Amino acid sequence: MSIDSSKGRLRLGKLPLKDLRRLVFPHLPLRAEPGLDGGVLRLRDEAVVAHAPAIGVPIETLGFFAFHYAASNVAALFAKPRYLIAGIYLPPQSSEGALEAIAEGIGSEAERYGVEIIAGHTATYKGLELPLISATCIGERIKEPERVEAGDLIAIVGRVGGESLWLKALAEGRRDERWRRLTPLPALLRLQGVEGVKLLHDVSEGGVRWALHEIAETQNLRVEVESSEIPLEEGVNDLGVDPLSAPSYGVLIAILSPEALDEASEICLNVDQPLSVIGEIKAGGGAYIDGVEIKGFERTELDRLYGLIAGVDEITSTLRECLRRLEEPEVAALIPEVGTNLVYARPGASSIEEVAGLSGRIVVSLGRPKVCGEVVYGGSRHLSQVILRAMRINPRIRAAINLRGGEEVAEALEEMGLRVRRLPPSEGACPIADYIESTEELHDAYLHPGALGIEASTVILGEDPRWIVDVVLRLARRLRDH
Repeated sequence: MSIDSSKGRLRLGKLPLKDLRRLVFPHLPLRAEPGLDGGVLRLRDEAVVAHAPAIGVPIETLGFFAFHYAASNVAALFAKPRYLIAGIYLPPQSSEGALEAIAEGIGSEAERYGVEIIAGHTATYKGLELPLISATCIGERIKEPERVEAGDLIAIVGRVGGESLWLKALAEGRRDERWRRLTPLPALLRLQGVEGVKLLHDVSEGGVRWALHEIAETQNLRVEVESSEIPLEEGVNDLGVDPLSAPSYGVLIAILSPEALDEASEICLNVDQPLSVIGEIKAGGGAYIDGVEIKGFERTELDRLYGLIAGVDEITSTLRECLRRLEEPEVAALIPEVGTNLVYARPGASSIEEVAGLSGRIVVSLGRPKVCGEVVYGGSRHLSQVILRAMRINPRIRAAINLRGGEEVAEALEEMGLRVRRLPPSEGACPIADYIESTEELHDAYLHPGALGIEASTVILGEDPRWIVDVVLRLARRLRDH
């Protein structure tokens, strides 16, 4: 679910029932509407309980991971997830759209796996900087785990490094939908019933290395693994970190008897998470990869991205991608003395704080364009005013860029098929925004001749910054070749 940024803001404290019924309950598979202080659950057989927090990931993924972290832990203990208790805690001024995106993320996954929401808490609190979900999952035990012993096989389900590739893409402002596959739950639920599958453990903090260490530590046996047998996602070795220590949620380690191998392998192939034998359980203690004991783990640079990418949204990530494309050498000839900025507004934006742009500018350094500053909301006051006034006439026009002025720029744009409006000299603080407001006319581009203390400039408007960048690159090459 995408975030509807046009919706209102949540008030501080616990969410009122009327707002829960409007924003949260419609998205959740509720057993019954929660009562005043909680829910009631009648259990018949042995129950398995697991708790996990989710924080530091983009809003649209937060509900998904909150559900899967807790439900997968229950499934790893040979239980079927049945019920979920979810606490949703948000920073002040969080939007209703963000809350709905989180609730929909939890609810859609719970419904998919037949899990009922039985209780929870939703509120905004001072002191929180990032949204946090606290999830407790309750499941019914399918079978008692079998005892792990020397001679059992160590297998890995899935390919290592998918989570790391996703984090890297987000940090670079690229959209990456692989997060929808970052869960061991489908394989866990199918492997539970295989006779001879004795232990299941999902890979989390510390990557594969620490997961193997945890198994050896809890089972009091020696874990021996060959790294050459561990399958890696394509591109993981290019990330500059140890793949076996890097984030790899979605990968599963299974301990099984040799007799269970064929059935387990076939099951995993059916859910597109191939099973690979990577080692063997032996008498003794400790976890070893290629004969070297695992003593501890250090977080990689990719681990530190959690929290930093939590605020990535479609607007800012698209803008970062577009700004990188503007660092082509030929674009330098179009950058004015004051520098260039590129802005992109949220749908329905009505204030400068809802228009993203560079906190600095694109300038020319050593003959090449250089992006200086960060993409932030409210990054360019003048261009934001232009786009906000344009949106009053046509709400689909949400992106703008400023370039140097000059008649040759205007003529080249016209030859490319753009409608260019040449403005008369004026000395206002934002003459193009003023012109749009006074005439209520929209054109593809505006040429202002400048005035005393004001540099001549060109502003191009569009529905999408990617289209604007395409225009700028074509314009730069056209002027270069003429």
